[in-house]
Amino acid sequence: MTPNLKISAKQKTQAYILYSSGHSQHSIIEQLKKHFEENTISLRILSRWISSFKKLPESATKLDEPFQWNKCDDYGIPWTNSLKLLELCHHYYEREDKTPSARQAKWWWKVSQAGPDLRANQIAELGNLYSDREVEGMVTGDAPVLDDLNAYITYKPYHTNRVRTYARFINMNGIKPLKPKSDESNTTGGLKNTL
Repeated sequence: MTPNLKISAKQKTQAYILYSSGHSQHSIIEQLKKHFEENTISLRILSRWISSFKKLPESATKLDEPFQWNKCDDYGIPWTNSLKLLELCHHYYEREDKTPSARQAKWWWKVSQAGPDLRANQIAELGNLYSDREVEGMVTGDAPVLDDLNAYITYKPYHTNRVRTYARFINMNGIKPLKPKSDESNTTGGLKNTL
């Protein structure tokens, strides 16, 4: 994907996330300007995008509504795992001052099951990356690229004894290494210095 198409896909994803959160067109444009600066789309393009968002199937867009605990069954989240999820929602609300989407919560739950030793901020960051890429795939019509996220959650390079295995896997498969902001392995000998 060329840089401009990549910016456009990321911008369209952010526009959809803001739109599904109830932001007005003016608010969406202002938020996009803060993030994309001179590459921000025009109001006319945003209007076209919003028209396409309205045509997305409800089965896909219902996950972008604010998370509601009583709908865990609808999201495919077992009730027995909801305590950890509610803690993650609390952590997110404290940090971001907003309720996560059902899509974010579902990905947080999945990440927390695969990496139960991760801290709340790590779970939220990885889950949000999965969620954003899923949304990007939905709004662009392209299959989401999850290879780097899947390698990170599978090979767990945040454990020092697994960094080499992770590095070997991504090098053999030509995958760009994932370097989450919440990854503390950037100390000497850590992940960021190994790759």
